[in-house]
Amino acid sequence: MTGRGSLAVRLASLYATMLAVVVLLVIVASSIALVFELSQFTHDIIVAKHDEARFLAETAQRDGQTLKSAAPRMIRELSGIGLDVAVFDERGKLLAGDASLHPPLLAHMIAQRQREQSHPGPGPGAFPEHREPFGLAVVQGGYVAFVPSMPLVFVALFPYWRTVLTIGVLAILGTFVVGRIFAREALRPLDDVAMALRSLAQGDYTPRTFIMGGGDEIGNLTGAFNDAAANVHQAMEERRATEDRMRRFVADAGHELRTPLTVISGYIDVLRRGALNDEKIARQILGTMTLEKEHMRNLIDRLVRLSRLDSEAAPLAERLDVAQLLRDQVNAARRFDEHRNIDYRVDGELSIFADPREIGEALWNVVENALKYAPDAAIHLRGSREDGSVRIVVRDEGPGMSELERLHAFERFYRGDQRGEITGSGLGLSIAKRAVERAGGSIEIESAPGRGTTVTIELAAAHVPSLGVPQQI
Repeated sequence: MTGRGSLAVRLASLYATMLAVVVLLVIVASSIALVFELSQFTHDIIVAKHDEARFLAETAQRDGQTLKSAAPRMIRELSGIGLDVAVFDERGKLLAGDASLHPPLLAHMIAQRQREQSHPGPGPGAFPEHREPFGLAVVQGGYVAFVPSMPLVFVALFPYWRTVLTIGVLAILGTFVVGRIFAREALRPLDDVAMALRSLAQGDYTPRTFIMGGGDEIGNLTGAFNDAAANVHQAMEERRATEDRMRRFVADAGHELRTPLTVISGYIDVLRRGALNDEKIARQILGTMTLEKEHMRNLIDRLVRLSRLDSEAAPLAERLDVAQLLRDQVNAARRFDEHRNIDYRVDGELSIFADPREIGEALWNVVENALKYAPDAAIHLRGSREDGSVRIVVRDEGPGMSELERLHAFERFYRGDQRGEITGSGLGLSIAKRAVERAGGSIEIESAPGRGTTVTIELAAAHVPSLGVPQQI
C-alpha cells in the first residue's frame, strides 16, 4: 500500500542519509589526515632541498661557475614532483625558474643582507643561515625559492577520493535498496492490521490472528490487536446472543401474555352480548377471567424478577443456614400440597453466603416444579458438604423427562411436552439458574423417563465449625 511504501521509503532514505553522513565524515577526516601527512612529507623534502641547494651552489663556485650559470642545472637537480623551484641573485633578480615564485620575504632578506654587508653583525630582523625562512634557501650569490605545488595534494588525494566516493555511493545505494526491502517486510504486519481495522470499521468482526514478529514494538502492536480483535469478536458474539435471547424473550412473553388477554377479551365480548344477565354463565366467565388474570399477574411478576436478576446490581448476600432454607421449602411445599410425602436432611451445620430472597426463590421454583410435574411422588431435599462447597439436591420420584426436555429445561418459557393442564410460565427454572449463578454457584439437572428428576445446586460454603449432627424431618 502507498502509506506503508512511503514509510518504508522514508526509513530506507533515513538509513542511506545516515550512511552518507558517516561516509562524508570519514572522507573529510581521512583527507585532513592525508593532507597533514603530505605537508609533513613536503616539509621534510624542502628541508633536504635547502641543504642540496647550498651544496650545488658551493660546488658551482668551486668549479669557477657563477650562480647565474649554475642556476639552470640547479633547477633541474632541485625540481621534483609537487615542488616548484626558482633561483634569484642577491638583488632578487630571477636567474632561473618561474618569477611568480618570488617569496614575499625575498625583498626583506635582500635589504637585510645589504645592511649586514655595510654593518657587520646581526641586527634586528636578520636571518642567519641557520634561521632562514622555510622555503627560501640562502646560497652563495643569491637565493633558491621552494614552493610546494598545490596540484600535488590533488594528485595524491584524487585516487583516494575517487575510490572512497565510488564505494560510498554504492554502499549508500545498496543501503537504500536493502533498507527498503527490510523496512517493507518489517512493516508488513502494520499493513495487515490496517486492512483488518478497515474491515472492522465496515462491520466485519470475524476474528483475525496475525503472527507476531517477536518482542519488538510491531510484535507488541500485533499482539495487542490480536487481543483486541478477540475481545471485540467475543463482545459482538455476546451481543448477538443477547439480542437473540431478547427477541425470543419478547416473542415468547408476547405469546404468553396474548393467550390470557385473548381469553379475557373474548369473555368481555360474551358479557357484552348479554351473558351478564345469566348469573350462572356470568359467574363462570368471571371465574375464568380471574384465573387468567392471576396467570398474567404471575407471568408479569416473574418477568420482573427475571429482569431484576439480569441486572448488574450485586445481590445482598448474607450468611444463611442451609437447614433452615430446606425447612422453609418443606413447610411451603406442605402448604401447597399437605398430603405430599416430602422430607429433608442436612449433614451437619452448613452455611452459605447468598441473597436470601433470591436463593429462596430459586429453591422454591425447583420444589414447585417437582410438586407440579411429579404429582403424588415423594420429594427429597438433601444438603451436604462437598470439597469446600455446599451441595443441595432436590430429587423427586416422578415420571422424569426426556433428554430433549432436560437439555432445554433452563430455557425461558420452555415447558416441555408434559405441560398438559399444568399452569405455569416456563420461567421458574430460568429464574432459579440465574439466581444460583448470581450467588456464584451452579445448577444441573439429571432426569430420564420413569426415573424421576434430580436437581443439584452447588454453592460456596461459609466456613463454620461442623458438629456432624444430621438434621432431618
